[in-house]
Amino acid sequence: MPPLRLAVDARVIAEDTRGIGRYARAVLRRLVLRDDLELTLLADGFFRQRRRDAYVRALGNGNFVVRSRVPSNAEVIWHPANGTFFPSRAPSVATIHDAVPFRYPDRDPKRREHAQRPFLRSASTARRVIAVSEFGRSELHALLELPPERIEVILHGIEPTFAPGAAQPLPLSLQGRRFLLFVGDPIGEPRKNFDLLYEAYRQAWPLLDGPLLAIAGPRAPELPGVVHVGNLGDDLRAGGNDALRACYRGAIALTLASYHETFGMPMLEAMACGTPVVASRAGSLPEIGGEAALYAPADDAREWAASLRRIVDDEELAQRLRAAGLERAKFFSWDRSADGHVVLFRSVAR
Repeated sequence: MPPLRLAVDARVIAEDTRGIGRYARAVLRRLVLRDDLELTLLADGFFRQRRRDAYVRALGNGNFVVRSRVPSNAEVIWHPANGTFFPSRAPSVATIHDAVPFRYPDRDPKRREHAQRPFLRSASTARRVIAVSEFGRSELHALLELPPERIEVILHGIEPTFAPGAAQPLPLSLQGRRFLLFVGDPIGEPRKNFDLLYEAYRQAWPLLDGPLLAIAGPRAPELPGVVHVGNLGDDLRAGGNDALRACYRGAIALTLASYHETFGMPMLEAMACGTPVVASRAGSLPEIGGEAALYAPADDAREWAASLRRIVDDEELAQRLRAAGLERAKFFSWDRSADGHVVLFRSVAR
């Protein structure tokens, strides 16, 4: 079978530290190792060699070419970051990670239209659309009116670097301290529901005599009990994640209070490290976490406070969740995810 000529929108590969960028890098790190693909990464603008160098650092391999336009002989093009930005006559596959601009539309018409337009372009032009969970599929069907038969669910995986072990190297601010962990942007992403989490945290320990609340993300509010440890979640170089892994391993628990997630990558990364997870009973989180997490309603600070106290005070519960989380994490594989992508690409190319 001849190699499949695949073009990929690479705009998020070298600088996007969100889950979308991490997803695209995880899949591409596996695709560049395959001999049944001819990869072209698509980059905006000039300085093509500089972009190539950044892509090699991110993917750990240079088995691709870089172009600013889709090659005329491309058999399929993959848009991994919601929108479609490179026009082509080749059939396309688009990964639409969520429908947040439609579920929670901006009140300003111009900003709303700007946010929604790339999603709508993908929905109208892609031969097939990838959703990252069954919950995500239902959102795309309901809000973008995509027929279910055009939507393929391909779950995320977990990098093998996330595994139990010593919590090293922990940030200095956390060394020797007990802490709960929050991963994400508590200010720029309201759906992460940090305000409710912090309210619950203060209800659980009004005298601030409990664990710290550590934030691994690009920024954090200055609040009593909160420690910002930096944006440790970026893996812009292949083989990264050491600092984030140490935080997972050292945390009493990961706290994931989001009221809307279509996957929730930190949940599985924490589980793979043997760290208990407290999560909202909302969105895709129960689908992804199964019985291996402690759940609380996304709109109930009192229930969240009780859950935080339970995970900190009940060692038997924590041990049970550690064991269940390690088993749950075994169901998710980036290798299997990458294989699923290639199968879909080939079917679309045909």
